[in-house]
Amino acid sequence: MSVGIVDIAIATPGQHVANSHFDSIGLTDEWIRRRTGVAARWWMDPTLPLEDAASLVCAPLVARHQGQLDITALIVVSSSTGGAVPGIAQRAAKAAGLGDDVLAFDMNAACSGFVYGLIAALPLCESGQPGAVIVCTVEAMSRMLDKSDRNTACLFGDGVAAVLIAARPEFREYHWHAGCDGDRFELMQGEIGGGIQLDGMQVYDRAVRMMTDTIKRLSDDAVAPTVAIGHQANSRILQKVREHADIGDAVFVDCVEQFGNTSSASIPLALGTCVSQRSIPLAGRALLVAYGAGEAWGGVAVDYDLTDAYALGGS
Repeated sequence: MSVGIVDIAIATPGQHVANSHFDSIGLTDEWIRRRTGVAARWWMDPTLPLEDAASLVCAPLVARHQGQLDITALIVVSSSTGGAVPGIAQRAAKAAGLGDDVLAFDMNAACSGFVYGLIAALPLCESGQPGAVIVCTVEAMSRMLDKSDRNTACLFGDGVAAVLIAARPEFREYHWHAGCDGDRFELMQGEIGGGIQLDGMQVYDRAVRMMTDTIKRLSDDAVAPTVAIGHQANSRILQKVREHADIGDAVFVDCVEQFGNTSSASIPLALGTCVSQRSIPLAGRALLVAYGAGEAWGGVAVDYDLTDAYALGGS
């Protein structure tokens, strides 16, 4: 019996920020849309603890499956925590209503974090230890931004999402590929309050190349994808990936317009948005690929079935 995604929850707490916000630094709505595809983003209240933001999506998953699935692990992915010790996973587990006998840990792989979290969670879920695993991503990229920086201020948004991984007899074997190149760490850097620096042209080229290569490496998977979701950083990058990679008849998702670049939260935010809008089937095969700072990249081909979750009130 293999494992896959059986539930999802997403949230965008905070302020909705339209492109007109950046008129004051000389960026027009037309220019931002043309260069990035972004029309708006959400910025979290800077005083909201990230563990509380994480609980907004983890708690519904716990409540919906209480008494049905034993959730034994929580992986919290974030590149915007602002502190090294302690992490937020243990506090997020408590805030979400999980018990004391839960494995909970933090992960940071920048924009590739959700994919890396899935790669860790899938074998953990099928390792012989009974139970399900939550992968939660919580990003407050607005806390890193220099909001007067014309190069980066309009690019990033905040968001929270969580998926529940569990075994199902109908799920087929998942596949993954990942890689990294630490020599390229200077391409993208950022810290809380210090702004974000990135080499735009090199990041663009590398993102297209590495996500396309990842899709090709996963194309040997015998199961054709129903939906393909790349890291939602820039619509122009996504279009180039779509042109260069063969995804067959899969729905290729672009939700950049609604959220901007939410780092590790971008893929599950896009997945959750699509299923809530019924623009993709509630069950199928997801091909999820990402590229980000580190540099780190990767992809997962995995089954999902959110039919029961929506019957339980998922959104």
